[in-house]
Amino acid sequence: MASRSFLFVLAASAALFGASQPFVLPQEPGVDLNAGWDHTLTVSGIFDYNANTIRNELPMAIYRGGYLERELRQRSLDALSSKHNAAGYALGGRLTWTGPACWERLPGWRPRIDIAHHEQGGLRFTADQYELTFFGNAPFENEQAILSPSAFTQVRYQTVGFGTQHTRSGSFLRLDVVRGQSYQAVDVRWASLFTGEDGRVLRSALLGDYYASDTAGSGLDRTNGVGMAIAGRWNTDLRVGKRSVAFSAWLEDFGFVGWNGNSVRIHKDTLIRFTGFDVENVFELDHVLLGEDELLDTFGSRYRTGAFTKLLPFQVGIQAVLPLGERWKVGLTVDHRHLPGYVPQAMLLASRRVGMRTQLGTTLSYGGFGGIRWGFGVKHRFGQHVLLSASTPQIPAFVLGSVGGLGLWLGVSVAF
Repeated sequence: MASRSFLFVLAASAALFGASQPFVLPQEPGVDLNAGWDHTLTVSGIFDYNANTIRNELPMAIYRGGYLERELRQRSLDALSSKHNAAGYALGGRLTWTGPACWERLPGWRPRIDIAHHEQGGLRFTADQYELTFFGNAPFENEQAILSPSAFTQVRYQTVGFGTQHTRSGSFLRLDVVRGQSYQAVDVRWASLFTGEDGRVLRSALLGDYYASDTAGSGLDRTNGVGMAIAGRWNTDLRVGKRSVAFSAWLEDFGFVGWNGNSVRIHKDTLIRFTGFDVENVFELDHVLLGEDELLDTFGSRYRTGAFTKLLPFQVGIQAVLPLGERWKVGLTVDHRHLPGYVPQAMLLASRRVGMRTQLGTTLSYGGFGGIRWGFGVKHRFGQHVLLSASTPQIPAFVLGSVGGLGLWLGVSVAF
């Protein structure tokens, strides 16, 4: 099961362009839209795939289809870590509206509405798990393959949020209603597979859990769960000596989804020893041909149905930005996301205002699902009403298959 999940997340990551979020340039009053406009509409989209040991050439080859050359599979195996291998993705889109201030007691605060689509996944796996998936169990003859600890989570959901945003600072607080579309998760705390000589004996130990939303369908027309979440961002200026530092802290998608009663789960704590099937009479075909029910009974893999509640893949982060003169800014961002394989990510950024309408920036990040990444971003204002933003966390990914990670963030804001 864990091996199938590994294949699935790699294919999904490439197909969906799947997860640390590509960076967004810091606030720049000379470039950003004037906060005095009554209405602002922002449309943004993100795709981001990242991995710490799997290079882009493998998921792209899976996405293209066809035969995977042994050299490619072996090259990927040689790059794996013996302790920590991770991959993940994020795909989403968001529409945000902020309106005019309309509360007499809170003149500096404006209403805000967000509508968003989210798809996220994370995977933590072992080197033996990869080798078993792409080379079979022949390399483990008379050996034990260690398949844990490993975990996989994939979730798709939509949110509609209502909140308020501060006009000057951009700080906001929002309450989201969550529509759960699909969910599946595997948590393998212990698993191993021993292959005897010539594959005559298989011994497996397994301790883990599997959860999935209603398997009857997970299309855009299906609602398989409902929930609530909160999101917010606090922006302020702090004095450090004689300098002013722009400090931000944020929380996104901190909430839950209650998945409906058609959801499924499997809990396994078992030892399996397989030496083949005994056939007493080859002419009694009814007893020789095995169906799905017989195999499920043999391996004890039947699932239970029932509702369950799970946390969303929330994100928490902080950022500090220091101005250097009138045009330059440097900053540090640290974030974490609630997904298997994700470790706290640190990102250094530097930006420069070019003229009165453009801001350019570059980043160097480490952590999340991957290793070191070098990114680039740009913001440009067209007149007084339109702002275009774009960034990528991994520039080399667009020209080199030997690096890990690929992502892009695009945003358009219109004020009137």
